Amino acid sequence: MSVSSVLSGLIGGAIAVLLTAYVAKRVGKSAAPGKLNYGVFMWGLALACLLFSLFPIAITLFWGHDKDFWAKVALLIGFGLSAIYCFGEAAFVRGSFDQDGIAFLTPWTGLKREEWKDLVSVELNDWCSWYTLTFKSGKKIRLSRYLGGHLSALEMAEAKHEF
Repeated sequence: MSVSSVLSGLIGGAIAVLLTAYVAKRVGKSAAPGKLNYGVFMWGLALACLLFSLFPIAITLFWGHDKDFWAKVALLIGFGLSAIYCFGEAAFVRGSFDQDGIAFLTPWTGLKREEWKDLVSVELNDWCSWYTLTFKSGKKIRLSRYLGGHLSALEMAEAKHEF
């Protein structure tokens, strides 16, 4: 492995970190008032993952490069699953909130409706980039930092509940 390969990887990683931090900050209040949904970033990420998953197939079919079979399979599976997840998040995750509470729908956990008065805690999971809202019922609502409107919802939760 050459120094240029390592340097390229480090630069790419730094750009990815800066880009995601910028997007997370920018989308915090970008949704319509009282709405939670993903914007262009999640759709773009899903499309990028889909293209990266198809890239090894294109190389093999169109350029005849049939080496590194298992590496191509790993790319296809890894980026393919990521594309499915991102498309699922972008298309089906949404929510709304008002003075009384929050309703949040995901394809993974279904619909959850809770009132702010029943909110027990709000915790940031930096590793996963989401806020976990825990309610008296035991239900948890996780708001991604990439979800449009998440900061507005957190401000509403803070205004309606004393921790």
